[in-house]
Amino acid sequence: MSELDMTDDGSVETDLRSELETLGDRMDELDALIARSESRAPGSPENARTASRAEGLWPPSATGQADEHQLRETISLLKATLNSTTDGILVLDNDLRVVIYNTKFVTLWNIPAALDRDDKKGWLRAFTAPLMEQGEYFIRRIREQLTHTDEATRDILRFTDGRIFESHSHPQLIEGEIVGRVWSFRDVTKQRQAQELVEYQATYDPLTDLPNRRLLLDRLNQMLARCRRHDRIGALLFLDLDNFKTINDTLGHPIGDALLQQVAQRLSACLRREDTAARLGGDEFVLLLAEERAMLDEFTHQVDIIANKVITALSEHYEVQGHRLYATTSIGVALFPRNGESADDVLMQADTAMYRAKEAGRNTVRFFLPSMHQSSEEQLQMQNDLRQALERNELKVLWQPKHDFSGNTLGAEALLRWEHPTRGLIMPGEFIPVAEDIGIITSLGNQVLEISCNLLRRLADEYAEAGPIHLSVNISPQQFQQADFAMQVAHFLKTSGANPARLTLELTENMLVTNLDEVMAKMVDLKRLGVRFSIDDFGTGYSSMAYLKRLPLDEIKIDRSFVNDIISDPETVSIVEAIITMASKLGLSVVAEGVENSREFDFLRKRGCHCFQGYMLCQPLTEPEFLSFIMEGNIDEARKNGSQSVFEGF
Repeated sequence: MSELDMTDDGSVETDLRSELETLGDRMDELDALIARSESRAPGSPENARTASRAEGLWPPSATGQADEHQLRETISLLKATLNSTTDGILVLDNDLRVVIYNTKFVTLWNIPAALDRDDKKGWLRAFTAPLMEQGEYFIRRIREQLTHTDEATRDILRFTDGRIFESHSHPQLIEGEIVGRVWSFRDVTKQRQAQELVEYQATYDPLTDLPNRRLLLDRLNQMLARCRRHDRIGALLFLDLDNFKTINDTLGHPIGDALLQQVAQRLSACLRREDTAARLGGDEFVLLLAEERAMLDEFTHQVDIIANKVITALSEHYEVQGHRLYATTSIGVALFPRNGESADDVLMQADTAMYRAKEAGRNTVRFFLPSMHQSSEEQLQMQNDLRQALERNELKVLWQPKHDFSGNTLGAEALLRWEHPTRGLIMPGEFIPVAEDIGIITSLGNQVLEISCNLLRRLADEYAEAGPIHLSVNISPQQFQQADFAMQVAHFLKTSGANPARLTLELTENMLVTNLDEVMAKMVDLKRLGVRFSIDDFGTGYSSMAYLKRLPLDEIKIDRSFVNDIISDPETVSIVEAIITMASKLGLSVVAEGVENSREFDFLRKRGCHCFQGYMLCQPLTEPEFLSFIMEGNIDEARKNGSQSVFEGF
């Protein structure tokens, strides 16, 4: 079957009455031919041929000859059949001359009445050429079908006015001799358009009109096959917008959708005609660069130029419904073929490289390296192990005490550690980001919060003589952003019976400035419960006096990186002194974390810091060890260990 994209110049008035008269004339000629054949001898070849023609249309008489009445009824039946069918019928002889057609054929093809039908051979070309862009090709196709007269064919014909015809052709035989062909034409425009719409919806993204994952993988599979067959190289670029979620959440999905449409347009403008830009979903796009015959180093350089061109194009500001927006992108690149990878493998490699670009600071490009695959496998294994760790209770909470300058225990910070069954101790810096990626950080945070509230109640009931011990809990951004976070805190406080004034929630600076008004409203709700707030790792994030003045804060924790440099770096000394002075002016307490030696301790104490946390004072303790520690009130033994806790900072 061939697909003929033939077209139609459209709306020509048709004289149906004239066509009916023409068809009637042809039928009358057939009547006369049959009448003449009846006058011949019964045994003549012509008479036998006539009877053969009628065979199958009407039962023969008892004498074996078709009588005149039967033949005329057969002709009438043929006329009615031809003119009542919904298909257009056309019959040509072997010399391309028009033999017969029905009125539906005239209607479908919009044949004008002015055509000279005496020109039997040129008539078909006369109306075909004006109607169809590839009229000559259509004529050649008909000649080809007449040449291969024993084959049945099917074609799809397309017209410029959008109509689509389905054409079927069969040989015409008389007594086993092929004398021409019969064509039937049917208007299948609505069916084909519906089918094409379904196919389009299955392979294209409705928002951006770019190919979707299904079509991308199909093209990538074809390109992989060509690369292997012809020893060529191709490239796939995986793009992820860096700050799209913030735009989408802040300004709404209509603005986000409009931004994605502009991104799609810019991507298409960066590519050659033979390349493919696709959208996988959300803010993820893929560029498939056509394969080339080039050296690896040369091709890599070309791809790097294109990738940086894309970064530059997408970094320009966007005007979206009155908003000026900026959206950078991180790009991961996978070159192929390397070994026997599939299309899914190539896509995964580019995705892995994209995450390396994110880790490198975003708005940059990274190429996939085999070592990344091993790292990804390790990451996946850690994800699986971490999920099981929750079920097996492998994650434990330790408590690192906080002291005043006299050595009195003021409280403790809850720190999480993971005792892996085969890998041993895993630092929070390794598994906390994984917990955030797989969405279990909120569950972990809630567990630590619940344990802390229960311990606060126990301290009040059983260890009151130790004094008012405060406990601090680190709150992850995902946990704090939960709509019901304040309700969760209230629930844990109520069910445990803990004193909320002795619970401190530690937040990072970057959490506070993401959406200041929303953060402040949530903090006010929590403040009504009576809890305290502390800024963890102060000075390492987005420091601003604006949020320090507006938010209901109680405490600032000087990051250990500043504490560890105060002895050797004069600039750090100035920063720490400024933090302590500022906190004093704002009425905020100051905690120095990561205190590891007496020189740091003495410096901070002389500058007005009143709370200290670090390995010089005490290492993280289990709950029984911590309870015993506060009852003894002695930190001399704890000072023997001189290195910072690997768990501090969760």
